[in-house]
Amino acid sequence: MTYSSLSPYLTKIFQSKFLKACFVVLFLFSCSLFHSTLYAQKISDAEKQKARDKAAQVIIKKNLMEFATAYSKLGETKDVKAVMEHMAKDVTSTLVTFNISDRGSVLNSNYEGFLSYLTKIVRTKGLKIDYSIKEVLKNEVKGTVGIIVYVVEYQIAKDKEVWSKGTETVSMVFGYEKQTGDWKIAHYSVIGTEDERIKGICSCELYKSSTGINSGNYLVKTIVPSGKNYSTLVNNFEFLYEIQDGKGGKRTVRVGDNIYSWTQTGDIFRQKEDGTQGELVAKSHPNDEVLAIMSILKYDIYSGNCTNINLKR
Repeated sequence: MTYSSLSPYLTKIFQSKFLKACFVVLFLFSCSLFHSTLYAQKISDAEKQKARDKAAQVIIKKNLMEFATAYSKLGETKDVKAVMEHMAKDVTSTLVTFNISDRGSVLNSNYEGFLSYLTKIVRTKGLKIDYSIKEVLKNEVKGTVGIIVYVVEYQIAKDKEVWSKGTETVSMVFGYEKQTGDWKIAHYSVIGTEDERIKGICSCELYKSSTGINSGNYLVKTIVPSGKNYSTLVNNFEFLYEIQDGKGGKRTVRVGDNIYSWTQTGDIFRQKEDGTQGELVAKSHPNDEVLAIMSILKYDIYSGNCTNINLKR
């Protein structure tokens, strides 16, 4: 009697608790499904970004190779645009270079500075730069920024005559430009070592060993590039004058075994072994012995070493 009267009540309680339990289980399952979906979406987004970064690595390496090719051919093509199109308008750069004497220099530049440098290359007749990438050490992209590090060997020549050789380690930062969809060089840093200097700027010091006008005997010390280092070379210059009828006559410059004829107009000719006039060496000043010496050094004795000679007085 008591059991039968309580049965409907117990049944309702059981049903209520059962429904609540089902609701809780359903809620927990929904939360679990939501988080699983969210996690899967995050993994999917990460994988997509990773794929985009991988694709960008291929693009910036391709851009680097195109830049290197255009730069290496610049002396022949004169196509400055083909090089500059890889640069961002706000590009910056830092160049640290060491010459064969291990003397370092630092140069900071920008878009206009690099453009000016390329223009000078184009305007220098016969100048050629071989720019050969030997190894890519790093190629990494994260989002809109890419970094590529590589080693390059270069050779500078003029009129097919090699001036210098060296090695550079270059770090380039590429930035993604949303408006154009292009990857451009935003910054580059160069650490360069000159391995050989065959021809370049020389310097010399002059010591006059006699006094008076037209009585020149000079000891000349010249520092010239000679491959792996610089060499200091010494020459003796002797000026010989002949007076004819009280006026200036024949003028001869003797440098070791070489003899030069220095005319009244300033032309300097190499003298042949038989004493006759040979080929023209240079056009110099008609009266300045020092300038005559500089002309003989630059255009004859060290013509294969010096593009210019700085005089230390």
